Amino acid sequence: MAFGLAALLTVGGLSGVPGATAQQPAPDVVSLVRVDTPTTADVNRLVATGADVSEHRQPGSIEVFAHGADDLRRLREAGFTYQVVIPDLVAHTQRVLAEDEARARTMAPSPLPSGRNTYRTYADYGTELAGLVAERPDLVRPITLPHKSLLGKTVSGVEIAHDVAASDGRPVFLLVGTHHAREWPTAEVTMEFAIDLVRNEGVDPRITGLLRQARIIVVPVINVDGYDISRSYIHEYKRKNCRVRDGAGATPAQCADPDNAQVGVDLNRNYGVNWGGVGASTNPNSQTYRGAAPFSEPEVRNVVELVSSRQVTSLQSVHNYGSLVLRPPQQSTTPPTVDEPVYAAIGEALGKATGYRSIPSYQLYDTSGSTSEWAYFTTGAFSFEFELGGNNFHIPYQQGVIDQYLGIGSAENADGGVREALLVQYEVAANREHHAVLTGTAPKGARLTVEKSFTQYTAPVLRPDGTTGPRLPFPNVLTSSMTASGAFTWDVNPSLRPDRTGHLIAESWTLRCARPNGKVLQEVRVMVARGERATVDLSECHRKWRRR
Repeated sequence: MAFGLAALLTVGGLSGVPGATAQQPAPDVVSLVRVDTPTTADVNRLVATGADVSEHRQPGSIEVFAHGADDLRRLREAGFTYQVVIPDLVAHTQRVLAEDEARARTMAPSPLPSGRNTYRTYADYGTELAGLVAERPDLVRPITLPHKSLLGKTVSGVEIAHDVAASDGRPVFLLVGTHHAREWPTAEVTMEFAIDLVRNEGVDPRITGLLRQARIIVVPVINVDGYDISRSYIHEYKRKNCRVRDGAGATPAQCADPDNAQVGVDLNRNYGVNWGGVGASTNPNSQTYRGAAPFSEPEVRNVVELVSSRQVTSLQSVHNYGSLVLRPPQQSTTPPTVDEPVYAAIGEALGKATGYRSIPSYQLYDTSGSTSEWAYFTTGAFSFEFELGGNNFHIPYQQGVIDQYLGIGSAENADGGVREALLVQYEVAANREHHAVLTGTAPKGARLTVEKSFTQYTAPVLRPDGTTGPRLPFPNVLTSSMTASGAFTWDVNPSLRPDRTGHLIAESWTLRCARPNGKVLQEVRVMVARGERATVDLSECHRKWRRR
């Protein structure tokens, strides 16, 4: 028999539920409820209702954000029972952050690299990123992503490496936060890691060596509009971006309008690989709305173009709050990846550092159109999604950021925390056993480019009426370049591309050797697998180069 909230209150259904309360939420507030889901099938059925499901899953239950009485009613009508954990999340956050601010006025700086004790505002990130560039211009350069947000904001990050301005062949580790607006701690830990690297270059041999071997790009806030709306307390528990209507722009007033609080696109359901499948909604009011088409959102295209124009050999998209390390595949019907043994071993290392459980993403629940699946199945980069620990999105800074980053206090079972895990993943990005290498000699000053073009497909696209349409094709172009100085070593992703069938697709890189003005002197096709090194013969480029 299914009981609604009133029945649970009557029959004592809340007894013995840790953190639950007998206080019924007011009709128009956001509340946190724990929904009874004995099986993974129950969780997937819950996701399919369009409920705002968190990643905080425990045996027999998962936490859900109910945006008013209508959401609670829909849970009951779908046959789910639940217990109220926090009746009014906005009031709860105001209390928590007021306590943070009060403590910060009397506390010494925290052990974080920045010394912070409170959450940053949107403006803080711009100031601190610019500060790192000014502090170490030899080590840090600004990154401006190519597309402005729907509200016209610039999406910014930093690239950090020894001799950062050089055009060389080092691999790249990409670290991004806040695909989901309300996930404030994700931006915090990415920003702290950037500061950590800059302040410890030349001091910590491990960090110094990594900055010599590989580049890192850090973008703390991908969903800049949504984050600003959330952090400004306009719609504190906003998850998505500011897309009010498919195919149309938006204004700040429209995004701030209470009637539009639940509309928008879930950016982590908008990537093309497996877009339109199970685990994403066709309803713009759903918290998992996939968007009108794959890559429809500028924030997503920013990440796609960033990855497609560089040799990103590992990617981390940070989320919260499930205490998980997630890797592809993200559908229970998808076979394990062709790299599963290595992928799982890396995940276990990240889990050991954080104390989080490392699993294929589908073991939480099915999703489609996510960052990590797109990146892995497009480039072969080992891509993960952290779910930081905690018991809500906006918890005290000590628990949500300091403890998680350093692996102390409430971060139980951690061995170094998120900091150590990100260092491990940076090492994965630099490790040539995990990608491929091209070597050869080219005329000094020649422009070398590797490129690959291919077509991928979405999932069979679920329609609003429940029927399924055909898969949609979409093109991909991966291209990156470097300047030769004679003998070169170029760290690249394998040309053999992993497929969602659990196999490799045999593809080649096209390497071009060109003059600085772009005139191509030689073109070579090279096939290279993960862990392999291929030597490229550019003798024709040398001969033509001498004919100036």
